[in-house]
Amino acid sequence: MKKWMLLLSLEGGARQVSVSIAASFNSKLPPGTFHIFDCQKYLSTFLMLLKKRDETIAVDLLNQSLVVQCLQYSITHLFVPALCPITLFTLNLLKNLNITRIHWFFEDYKRANYWKDIIPGYSWFFAIQNDPIQHLCEINRCQFKYLPTATSDTVLSFSLQNNIYKKHTDVSFIGIPSEYRISFLEFLVQNGISLSIAGKGWDKYSGLLSKCIVENSWVDSIKMMEIVNYSRIALNLSVKHPNEEISSAQLSPRIFDILTSNTILLTEDVPLLYETLKNCYFHTFKSNENALTEIVSILRNYSVEMLFEKFTENKKIISADHTWNNRVDKIISLTA
Repeated sequence: MKKWMLLLSLEGGARQVSVSIAASFNSKLPPGTFHIFDCQKYLSTFLMLLKKRDETIAVDLLNQSLVVQCLQYSITHLFVPALCPITLFTLNLLKNLNITRIHWFFEDYKRANYWKDIIPGYSWFFAIQNDPIQHLCEINRCQFKYLPTATSDTVLSFSLQNNIYKKHTDVSFIGIPSEYRISFLEFLVQNGISLSIAGKGWDKYSGLLSKCIVENSWVDSIKMMEIVNYSRIALNLSVKHPNEEISSAQLSPRIFDILTSNTILLTEDVPLLYETLKNCYFHTFKSNENALTEIVSILRNYSVEMLFEKFTENKKIISADHTWNNRVDKIISLTA
């Protein structure tokens, strides 16, 4: 019988995703065949026990604990979500025990570059982008699969209860600040677009957008949906301008949540949109000026009655094809 060990990521959005994945695994696997290893709990405990704070030692102790638990529970499949501090040494030990090692890298490869070091230790590598990750997997004989993120049952339930008529701002944006994002959003404000902005790191910003910031710390999915649903348009922006490597530009996990809302998604025009969400309703742009033109056009022609059918169809597509349960089904079918 297959026995799975699933890790929970340390913090923030990665942890929220890993908790959702764990819930889906738990609902699908027989009792006694699924165990959770909470990286946050182990790392914080070891840091607390050490006389002198040393994260390297704490991570080493965490990895030793993981190996022991894999042996204790006779694990056959280890599932590691993004940003878990598991070393190549540990992965190679588990390889020698014939444990299938699976990683889901749901981060941008340009920002979290640890993937280069640990791919050789995995049997399977799922990612929200293709090359160059796929190429390195092929070199290391690691099975690769494009697998985008998804939305949760909690978000779907929230969307069904939301009032489609309450709109306070033109555009909402959720995410950390960056030079590209700040410049883009300031351009919109300068052209008369009202914004609601939230996300970790905006407390360090002081400028034209200050009056638009409604939350300056990390927001969970429900808080995000509350902000999104009170705007007519929800904006998806990359951290850096995607034009240089547009073929591998990622889809933000928030896209799937936005598509369950009663709000129009406006996002950068990137190839993965059409591969992943070809039947959904959304708007795209290729420049600041193009985005402004799209926003003005949407606002000028905005009609709840006309959009109701499109929002309803988006919800159907996302709930049928883009939930964590869908993704876990895919992972189990490919790797078990």
